[in-house]
Amino acid sequence: RDVTGVQTCALPISQRQLQAVMTDFWLNHFNVYLKKGQLAPWYLVDYEQNVVAPRAMGKFEDLLVATAKSPAMLFYLDNHTSIGPRSLAAMRAQLNPLAKNKNPGLNENYARELMELHTLGVDGGYTQKDVTEVAKVFTGWTIEEPRKGGGFTFNERRHEPGPKVVMGKTIQENGEREGLEVLHRLATSPATAHHLSQELAERFV
Repeated sequence: RDVTGVQTCALPISQRQLQAVMTDFWLNHFNVYLKKGQLAPWYLVDYEQNVVAPRAMGKFEDLLVATAKSPAMLFYLDNHTSIGPRSLAAMRAQLNPLAKNKNPGLNENYARELMELHTLGVDGGYTQKDVTEVAKVFTGWTIEEPRKGGGFTFNERRHEPGPKVVMGKTIQENGEREGLEVLHRLATSPATAHHLSQELAERFV
């Protein structure tokens, strides 16, 4: 609070203050948790410096795609472990007598956060079925050698085959490009525009 008793906001010290504020805004919007598991420190440095900051003043869709492919986000929301139930990797696990986990499983963490927080908002008109279908779309989006700090890779063997239906729209089987199609649809949705506009207004006003 200042001397008049009015609460004030401490802004980042920068010669490019608007860019600094927007970087901070997007880091909070596309949040990753610093202390989850053994997340490599360089993932976090890379996330801020090479993923968010360069796109903080650019197109939202570019930032959305970059965060979706970021090892920090893939690790934080467990998408790097998500495997399609009917994928080649899942079938091999079920047939392998030495496999510890016969059902590696579909992880919905990223799909849910993508729709609820990153784009449409909690009242954006999607259902649990949509979350499951989006999770299937993003199977195979993973990290190459995560223990060595590797980057994004698409693993076709983990990807759920077949078309998916997301909010009434059919996403035809197309490997990694399925995810890019869904990100484009979400980025250009009116519900996303409303959600982001409200968050920006709250931040600046």
